[in-house]
Amino acid sequence: MTRLLPYALFLSLLLAAVPLDAQIKSGTIDYNERFFFELGDWMPADRKKEMEARMANGDFDRKGRLQFTTDAFSYSQLQEEPKPGQERNFWMRNQENPDIFFTSVKDSMVTDRRRVLDRAFIMEDKWVAPKWNIAARKIGMKEIPLPNQLATAISIEGDTLTAYFTESIPLGIGPRGYGGLPGAIVYLKVQKDGRSTEYKMIGMQPNAPNLDMTKPADEEIITREEFEKHMKRATEMMERRRRGWERG
Repeated sequence: MTRLLPYALFLSLLLAAVPLDAQIKSGTIDYNERFFFELGDWMPADRKKEMEARMANGDFDRKGRLQFTTDAFSYSQLQEEPKPGQERNFWMRNQENPDIFFTSVKDSMVTDRRRVLDRAFIMEDKWVAPKWNIAARKIGMKEIPLPNQLATAISIEGDTLTAYFTESIPLGIGPRGYGGLPGAIVYLKVQKDGRSTEYKMIGMQPNAPNLDMTKPADEEIITREEFEKHMKRATEMMERRRRGWERG
């Protein structure tokens, strides 16, 4: 695995030697996933404080890997050993049937394996890239040792997106099927209804051999509209459970 700092030096030398569009045509990018969610008043104050501290500390972080070529990109979480305190059942569900976000740039189609509660589907539909607003000032994220630029958007699902992308990797790719920018997304924050997930680039391997980008085909195939109906029912069920916890 090529780590970020050595890769930044390697990339600067590479940029001076070859045209931009002849550089990186395939490879992998690894991200750290960090989750934040609002905790209701039904939770005891000491437990709530503990959970908020653990979220901020990264106790529930996961790792994800983006694999890409010029024709497609695929993203899924990596299998890891569970961290202390993680719920066994939740962990096993993620390991047994992980989400896969497969995007064909060539055909402009997505073929994603996505879970809704305890059931998985293949959502197959047209790829709808966000309508990004790229900041006029090229102010990048200093923690990422590659030149990068800010962009914002609202996704088709209504999520607020904040991204930093790098034209050093001149492909419109990113984690979890997000893309459509003039370069690879190296940081992404997805926010909605008091919840957010951050995807931050932690390493990469340019032009990696032997990529495993199999399109998922092991579940019932549904459209985006059908998937959103399943998600709406699941959200309503979870909201009823939340109200029950608060009354309890």
